[in-house]
Amino acid sequence: MTHPVTHPVTHPVTHSVIHSPTGYPYRSIFAWVATLALVWLVLCSPWSIGWNVFAGVLVVLSATAAIVVATRRVIARVGATQQVLRKIDGALSGLPADIKRNTPLVLVVGTTSTLVASAFDRESGQEAIRVTGTAIWVRVGDPSRLAHFADSLKRWRDGQGPDAVAYLVDADAANDQATLIGGLRRWRSAIDEAGRAVGYPLPVCVAVYANELRPTADECPWFGMSGTSSVEAMALPDLIATRLAHYAGMAIPDEREARAHRAARLDIVTCWAVAAILPALSDDQRSTRAVQVHAFGVIAVDGQPAADSLLAQYGFDRTGLALPANTNGIANGIANGIANGIANGRADASAGHPLPEPLIRGIATQQAHRALPRALAHGFVALVALFCAAAAASAWQNQNLVERVSNDMERYRAIAPSMDAARVDALNLVKRDREQLSTYASNGVPPRLGLGFYRAAPLLPVANTLIAGYQPPESPASMIELNSLSLFKSGSAVLNPGSNRALVGALELIKAHPAKRVLIAGHTDSVGDPRSNRSLSEARAGSVRDWLADASGISPTRFAIQGYGDTRPKASNETEAGRAANRRVEITLVPDCRDDRKNGTSPEGHEGNVACSFN
Repeated sequence: MTHPVTHPVTHPVTHSVIHSPTGYPYRSIFAWVATLALVWLVLCSPWSIGWNVFAGVLVVLSATAAIVVATRRVIARVGATQQVLRKIDGALSGLPADIKRNTPLVLVVGTTSTLVASAFDRESGQEAIRVTGTAIWVRVGDPSRLAHFADSLKRWRDGQGPDAVAYLVDADAANDQATLIGGLRRWRSAIDEAGRAVGYPLPVCVAVYANELRPTADECPWFGMSGTSSVEAMALPDLIATRLAHYAGMAIPDEREARAHRAARLDIVTCWAVAAILPALSDDQRSTRAVQVHAFGVIAVDGQPAADSLLAQYGFDRTGLALPANTNGIANGIANGIANGIANGRADASAGHPLPEPLIRGIATQQAHRALPRALAHGFVALVALFCAAAAASAWQNQNLVERVSNDMERYRAIAPSMDAARVDALNLVKRDREQLSTYASNGVPPRLGLGFYRAAPLLPVANTLIAGYQPPESPASMIELNSLSLFKSGSAVLNPGSNRALVGALELIKAHPAKRVLIAGHTDSVGDPRSNRSLSEARAGSVRDWLADASGISPTRFAIQGYGDTRPKASNETEAGRAANRRVEITLVPDCRDDRKNGTSPEGHEGNVACSFN
């Protein structure tokens, strides 16, 4: 297998893509949602003013905090990725414009920084990118920066995020189980966070490197598998073992033993990686999702196997064979062989860690995930949520309005007319409801009651009818009682000359009630003939009527007279004082029932003829 050729890195270009508008506009979405919430509170909320103010302040503070956090994330992303993105732009400036989409982009992480550095720049180990004929490789050394890189690269490629994450494992460098598992979990969490940042799970390629003391110049190929779906970890050892056996069987006789040793070692490496590496990446945890391993491969590279590594311990437990404790002499021989190889122009074939390009080819490239349509969809969902909340609030408030007005009217109807004070209080509530409904009818229904849920309009004419039909109770009939001896002489119906003084009070009472009729009733004691007494009492009532009509200018038709004689005594006629009390004239003010007869109703509000009787 030939090593890929790295394109030269040119000077950074002056333009920057880290502020591309293709990124998800978190701050705009936060501001939009906060604006909708405030609109709902102002126009549709059923809560009190105090609660609305409290909720509004809470919404503003929450939106401000979210925008501040999003701004800090943008600043952190820019600071973490600006230099790398400029280098990528510089490296691709001389290539076709669509190279960003057509070339897979892979984020490279590893168990050790030395391993990743060796895969990128064998001399200095400082380069952050490599562009090969297979992919664009971006080196990430800090798990906390992986999500920033993924998000920035998605913006750089106009919505098409990284295609995969290459996880490089130095099998001989792992000598502590807890340290290995801790590093795997940190990177798994970082990969999960990066997937959330770009909006899809990032496929992972696990590439395992094992050192070998290679006696020949034969270059080791990659052994593994890759595809568009997750690999089956349990099937990997048998699959790779079959390919290793085929690889060893195809060797020429001089290299057959060396290939057999390599195949045996890579078989151990595969089984160790499947048992120690993949479970830590694939097991679900509460905090992070399992990564999706779409590619797995092993390769042997020049180097000294570590006798104290976890791989060596695993190989010893499996085969009973241990690596020699001191391999310095062999290592020196390998170093000399590398030097000779460089002198012969074969430096690339004998040094460094090759990137897993064959494994990446099997992973499908990602499609563009445009942030703007997604943001517009989220904004529309927020708008729909606002409409649903407004409709729910409107329906609830309309129901309360109808129930309140209906209950106020039913309460008024249920109060008896005799309880006028309670009726007036209930009527005031109906009047308040009528004013509110009238305002809605003339000025329009407010948004908090609108949206097609307003149902209180039919209650307005009912309230008007109730208010117009209220009749205050009639006050008790006013009556003035006059002593007959102060008006007439005994047995006479002619008014005495000074009797007008006694009638002035009755005249003022009549003028104060112009809408009432006047009943004048005469009474006598039981002395004398009853028929004569009745006639005398009626004549006296007529004399009082004539005087009052002349003095007030009121039509005589408003007066009615009645002579009761001695039939309605108010005291005993057995004594002189009783007989004096019974000789009297009573002036009483009563409602004019003739007005009710014209309308065909009685004073009590019942239909039919009314008999105005003063008896």
